[in-house]
Amino acid sequence: MKTILVHIADDDGFESRLQAAFDLARAFGGHLICQQATPYAAYAMGGPGLGAFPITELVTAVEAARDALRQRVEAHLMAEGVSWDYHLVDGDPGDWLVTTARLADVVVMSAGKFGGTGGFGVAETGDIAVRAPAPVLAVPPGGRGVAVTGAAVVAWDGTQEAALAMRAALPMLRLAESVELLTIAEKTSGFAGRDAAAFLSRHGIHAELTTRPALDAGIDATLRAALVERRAAWLVLGAYGHSRLREMLLGGVTRSLIGEAPLPLLLAH
Repeated sequence: MKTILVHIADDDGFESRLQAAFDLARAFGGHLICQQATPYAAYAMGGPGLGAFPITELVTAVEAARDALRQRVEAHLMAEGVSWDYHLVDGDPGDWLVTTARLADVVVMSAGKFGGTGGFGVAETGDIAVRAPAPVLAVPPGGRGVAVTGAAVVAWDGTQEAALAMRAALPMLRLAESVELLTIAEKTSGFAGRDAAAFLSRHGIHAELTTRPALDAGIDATLRAALVERRAAWLVLGAYGHSRLREMLLGGVTRSLIGEAPLPLLLAH
């Protein structure tokens, strides 16, 4: 993971995802692309804390807030001593992240209710996980980055989404102190867990294969219990095995975990 795209916005999850980006950059000798996008609507309506201004003063206020955030982030970047570029753009933050992710190895976002944590110019994490051509690392807003070398759990159900997430996670899995390949009995379809374990083994990753029955509370509760018992540092998860509309209407594992993430999630769709 040499090119790490990190979403810059002044929201509740800003500090934790920036720290996660630093953790990845140090673990892989990587380069950060810090992308801050100001929506066009900000110049017409302003943002939180800007109040009501005549249009010329509003534009000045938006630009001042934008530049202040950039200066704060750049000061942090220089203090950390990592390799970085800063992209300051206008337009939809999600669209910009999806476009820039074409040449990124991972996109660092925040978890939180509905995949966003508030603040103007914040992209929705679930949307990026579905649309971006790179995996998304969703970090809990109150977390402290990501312990790349900690214990990892791979949620495996034999689907294309699970396979894409596992392949995207290979660089991180090689550094993990342990890897559990977790299948939940009623959820598994397609390739069995032993097939996934064999795949990882060919990449020099020796995973412990475990199968759990689903708890009465559902797949989400089963996964959460396993993460606690394993003392996992991060989870690999195929994102939105069902359509996002179905998950919005009926609920789903991806939506639940992004909404209240117990730890960093590496997502791919």
